[in-house]
Amino acid sequence: MSNITFDEQRYNQLIGVLDNIENALLHTATASDTNPLDADFTLQPGTQKWALAISLVSKGKTFGGSVAQQNEQIRQAVVKFRNALVAAKGVFKETDDLSQYDISRFIAEYPDFNAGGGFSGTPH
Repeated sequence: MSNITFDEQRYNQLIGVLDNIENALLHTATASDTNPLDADFTLQPGTQKWALAISLVSKGKTFGGSVAQQNEQIRQAVVKFRNALVAAKGVFKETDDLSQYDISRFIAEYPDFNAGGGFSGTPH
């Protein structure tokens, strides 16, 4: 059996990728100079009088707001995971063989790694 060792350079690359994802979610995912994808999203210009056009405008705003809300939830999850990676970095640097590290101890110390509840710390 071989040891699982920590590669700090690749770990830092992963943190950098998550930083880039957060930046994109903040500044480019729903942003636009002319019509940002948020609760003010406009599918028709000006005030509409036709019922179908009014409905389209309303649904566009609902859609835009939903996209913006989902974007923010994803961004928050990315930030939470990135911060968990940064917080746990010391464990990885100090452990000679990660395959021997107690997963239940790790989950107890770094619960943000188990946000979905998939790790119980006991084998199945």
